[in-house]
Amino acid sequence: PSTASKLAWRSGFWRCNHIHERKRLRTVTRDLAAVAMGRKAADLYISDGKLVNVNVGYIQEHIDVAVSNGFIAYVGRKGRILTDEHTKIVDAAGRYLVPGFIDSHMHVEGSMIDPRHFAEAVLPGGVTTICPDCHEIVNVLGLRAVKLFHDVAQGLPIKLLLAMPVCVPSIPGLEDAGAEICPEDVAEAYANGWAQLQGEQMNFTGMIYGDEMCHAINKVSHDAGMIVTGHYPILDLEQELSAYIACGISSCHELTTKEGVIRRAELGMYPQMRYGTAWLDVPEAVRAYTENPGIDDRFFTLVTDDMSPYTLCNEGQLLRVVRAAIRQGLPPVKAIQDVTINAAQMLEKARWIGSISPAHAADILIVSDLAGMVIDQVYSDGVLAGENGKLTVNIQPYTYPDWAVHTVHLEKRSPADFRISAKGCTKPKVRVMEYEAGSVNTKSTVVEMDARNGELVSDPENDLAKIFCFYRHQPKKGLTGTKGFGFIRGVGLKPNCAYASTVSHDCHNLLVIGTGDMAMSIAANALIDSDGGIAVVIDNRVTAIIPLPLAGLMTLENAETTSGQLCRVEQALKDAGCPYDGFEMTLNTAALIVLEQLHITNRGLVEMKDGKPACPVPLIMETIL
Repeated sequence: PSTASKLAWRSGFWRCNHIHERKRLRTVTRDLAAVAMGRKAADLYISDGKLVNVNVGYIQEHIDVAVSNGFIAYVGRKGRILTDEHTKIVDAAGRYLVPGFIDSHMHVEGSMIDPRHFAEAVLPGGVTTICPDCHEIVNVLGLRAVKLFHDVAQGLPIKLLLAMPVCVPSIPGLEDAGAEICPEDVAEAYANGWAQLQGEQMNFTGMIYGDEMCHAINKVSHDAGMIVTGHYPILDLEQELSAYIACGISSCHELTTKEGVIRRAELGMYPQMRYGTAWLDVPEAVRAYTENPGIDDRFFTLVTDDMSPYTLCNEGQLLRVVRAAIRQGLPPVKAIQDVTINAAQMLEKARWIGSISPAHAADILIVSDLAGMVIDQVYSDGVLAGENGKLTVNIQPYTYPDWAVHTVHLEKRSPADFRISAKGCTKPKVRVMEYEAGSVNTKSTVVEMDARNGELVSDPENDLAKIFCFYRHQPKKGLTGTKGFGFIRGVGLKPNCAYASTVSHDCHNLLVIGTGDMAMSIAANALIDSDGGIAVVIDNRVTAIIPLPLAGLMTLENAETTSGQLCRVEQALKDAGCPYDGFEMTLNTAALIVLEQLHITNRGLVEMKDGKPACPVPLIMETIL
C-alpha cells in the first residue's frame, strides 16, 4: 500500500487510513542477509523460544528469531545478532513461537461487521492472514464491491487475500441477485490486482455437467494463474468428485465426514475442515487423522467459513477452531500446521507466509500454553498487533460510499403481500422445508394442509410457518419473479410472530418467516426502513432489530457492539418460540439453493436431490378434492 499520505482519494470519496507498511522481499534481501550475519541491527529480536517448527512437525528448544523490514532474517540457537537502541527485544522465556494463523476460506460478511472491524476483532487471536470470499456483498453490489473490499483492506495490519466470487448468482436462472458476474468481470478483478485467488465454485453441478459459463470463468482463473477453490456438498466421493477436481479445483470446505476428508486428500484436494458458528464439522472431520494417526495430513486445513460477531468476541475466530481440534484429539502441532503451513501451501503462498523461516513474513505468535492455545502476543510483519487478547494498533474506520449503504430498493409490504392462494384446492399436498435440531440442512417433506377461505395459512400448533423471499435489489430488466413463497417447519414460532432478514444467502433478498401476515409485514417494513438487517416481531411488535446498512449485510459498528445487538435478536427469536441457540444463521441459509433438498428464492421453491441439478418445483404437489 502507498504510504505517501494518510488520506487517499478512492472511488469518488475520501477515506481515512491507518497505514501498515508492508515491504516486498526483493527490496530488502541485502538487509535481511546483513541482519542474519550480525552486520546490521535487527528491528525485532525474540530470544529463547520454543519454536513450533511446522516445516518438519516438531518443537525446537532455545530458538532465537531476528526480524528486519517485516521479514524473518534469522532463526537459530547460536547466532550473534546485532541489536541497537532501535531494536525491540522480547524475551520469550521458554514460551512457544507459533506462525500466524491463516484462514483460507471465510466470509467477512458472515460476521456482520466490515473488514476493518473484522481485523480489529481477529488480530489479537492470532489471525494474521484471511482469504475472504466476498460473494455476499458482490451478490448485492457486483464487481464494484470487489474493488471496495480491496480498497478497504489497504493499510491494514492483516494480510487480506481476496477470493474473487464466481457464482453471482449462485445458480443462474433460479434466482435473482443484485448483480451478475461474468468471465470479463473475473478477468478485470485479476488484472487490477483486486483478487488473489478464485472464490468457491458453488455451482458444482454446472462444473461436472459442462455448463459453458462455469467453465469459461474457470478458464479465466487458470489463465491468470489463480488457485480455484471449491464447494462440493454431496456425498458421492467417486465419479462426480473426480469430475469436479478434474476442473482444477484445489480445495473444498463442504465436508461432514471423515471419509469425505480422506477421499479429498487422496485425490489431491485440500479438505478444509470447518468450524464456524453454524457449521460444526471439526469433531467428525478430525477423525480422519485421530483414527488414522499415521496418515500424511499435509493437505488437511482448518477454516471458519461463517462466524457470528458473538462467536468472534467470546471464543475467537481460528483460535476457537484450533482449540476445538485439539480437544477432539488432534495433536497441537498438527492443529497448528492445519492453519499455517498447510494453508499456505494450499494458497501457493508458502514462500511468504505459514512458517517461522527466513525470508518469510514475520507473523509470529508468542504462546504460553500450547495445548490450551493461550496467545500472549501477536506480531504481524514484525509489528506488535495484539497482546493478551487486546488490539495494540489503531485501525481507523472507513467511510463508505452512498451506493454501498442504501441497497434495499423495495416498497413497503402489506399483510396482503403474504397471502398464499390455495388455487381452488381444499386439501392440497404441499412441499415443506423442514429443519432438524442441530443441523443447518433442510429436508424436503410433504404435508397435507387444509385450505381456509381459499388460502393456505400458517399453523403454529403444528409448527408450520410461512416463508417468503422478496427481490430487494435495484429494479432491472428481465426480472421474472419478485417473490417466492412456501412453508417451513422446525422453527417453532408462536402465533403472530415473524423473523425477517436481508442476510439471505446467497442472493441476499428479503427473507421473511412468520405465523401471521401482519407480523410478517411489520418485520419486512422494519428492514426496509433501516436499509437492511435482521428483525424479530412478537405479537405484531418489533421486539429486536439489528440494522445492517452496508449492503444490507454488515453494520458499521465494531464486533462487540454488533455482538450485543445480535444477542438481543437471538433472545427475541427464542422468545418468539424458536428452541435453538443462534438459529438466525441457520435461517439465513433458507435461500441457499446450492445445498441439497428444498430451499426458496425470489422466483419460488428450488429442490436439489439425488445428485441431480437444482430445479424449480411447485409448492402444491397434487390436489385431493
